[in-house]
Amino acid sequence: MNISTKEYNKLRHYCIKHATRYGFSIQDCDDILHDSLLKALESEETVDLYKLIWKTIGKYRERRHREGKRQVPYQDNKERE
Repeated sequence: MNISTKEYNKLRHYCIKHATRYGFSIQDCDDILHDSLLKALESEETVDLYKLIWKTIGKYRERRHREGKRQVPYQDNKERE
């Protein structure tokens, strides 16, 4: 898979535009794009990069939600001391 710098920047801006709507930082967006491109490289068949970016955004959202449930608020920790 070969993509030009122009196409990469287009994908990056697309990812930033849509992932920041869900509260992701620019660094998170770069990680999402990186994971999407790696998945596309590993795939033996042709994939739509835009759909793959959306799929990766969804996985990141699920993981953030799952990890958020495990966090204990600071006030709870304060009462235990």
